[in-house]
Amino acid sequence: MLFRSIILTGGTSKRFGSDKSQASINGKSLLQIVTDGLTDLIIVGPESSIKARYVQESPIGAGPLAAIGAGLQNVESDLVAIFAIDMPFAPKVLPKLKRALKNDAALPIDSSGYLQPLAGLYRTSKLRKALADFETLENKSIKELVNKLNIDSVEITEMDLLIDIDTKVELLKAIDLASRLGI
Repeated sequence: MLFRSIILTGGTSKRFGSDKSQASINGKSLLQIVTDGLTDLIIVGPESSIKARYVQESPIGAGPLAAIGAGLQNVESDLVAIFAIDMPFAPKVLPKLKRALKNDAALPIDSSGYLQPLAGLYRTSKLRKALADFETLENKSIKELVNKLNIDSVEITEMDLLIDIDTKVELLKAIDLASRLGI
């Protein structure tokens, strides 16, 4: 099952207070952690030392749908995995998403029962069609995208893998988790 991975590194990081992609866990940036083990990468955001194709949404800061749209322009594979920088361990659920994918997308469900569309596996053609339904992708809600797709929801028993780092306190929790995972 061949796929490309789009990593979204943008966002304002207001609650975090600095660029999350440069935050460090045990000497590795979140970008290094989220891309570890992934190949055929498209990174939507500023260039770094990670080997990838780099693109930017237009305008910069236009939100996750605009970023997904920018990344998707470089995808020829039937499937595309999408991960946000602030969920550095989410790629570890990819094997479960691959097994569960039957419809348009396979998305994990977090401990609160919410789908996590920025940690999912999508059928490229279905994702393109859903994005084309928007008049503009700028500042549109990711929930609006999910509502246009037939989703295979995937329960994840290792909920910690879906940790979302929005604050320094959550970064500390992620550092603890990384130590337990041997990262």
